[in-house]
Amino acid sequence: MTKEPEKPSAQKPEKSPMAMAGAGFEFVSSIALFVVGGYYLDDYMKTEPLWLLVGFFLGFIFAFYSLIKRAKENE
Repeated sequence: MTKEPEKPSAQKPEKSPMAMAGAGFEFVSSIALFVVGGYYLDDYMKTEPLWLLVGFFLGFIFAFYSLIKRAKENE
């Protein structure tokens, strides 16, 4: 009687350096995307720092949400 190999779904995914770099890039790019959107919205609506700040905080919230979601997937 031989031992059966584990099913691929039962194994945990490896935490490679490229996966961590991807998470960092996703974190920074989501904040940058919302900030740039807020900047152009401010320029269009002539409301100086309002939408830039709103974009920063929305990007920060989205970035942390993505980071937490990715961490839960890797548990």
